Amino acid sequence: MKFKLFAVGLAWSAGLAFPVLAAPDSSVSPEATSVASAEQARIEQQAAQLLTENSPVDVVRLIAQENPQNAPLAIQIVHVMAPEVSLESLVSAAFNAAPEVALAIASMALELGLDATLLPELAIAANIDPTIVAEATAAGPATQSPAPQPIIIRRHPRGSGISPS
Repeated sequence: MKFKLFAVGLAWSAGLAFPVLAAPDSSVSPEATSVASAEQARIEQQAAQLLTENSPVDVVRLIAQENPQNAPLAIQIVHVMAPEVSLESLVSAAFNAAPEVALAIASMALELGLDATLLPELAIAANIDPTIVAEATAAGPATQSPAPQPIIIRRHPRGSGISPS
């Protein structure tokens, strides 16, 4: 029994017993990324076809009416394809066509550089509660947070506590 305790104590003091390593959370799977890029490519193709016959504002409205979840992506794509059209008019068209995704539309608009003070006005014009888009302006444009660092805890050879290293 003493030998077993001695071996565990020796291994523990050397930092070999029970190291804890928390793996970083990888919440985006490769399949989700490929589906998102395929959806983006489909919307880009649809926007290019619609732009031949419709104004950029109408293209955003049509894509947003077809599938409201695509409204923010439609704004981004049309804004790149037709930079001469004001971002305010594209956001207004999206708000009118898909008010249920107003927060996502507002976040995309901020990400594309729309002045945050314009969002409540555009929301009111589209009969959307301005406090919904205020959440996006309070948080600012959406950014990706860095991947969490793994936590490694080791027991020091001397001392009684454990500390992160």
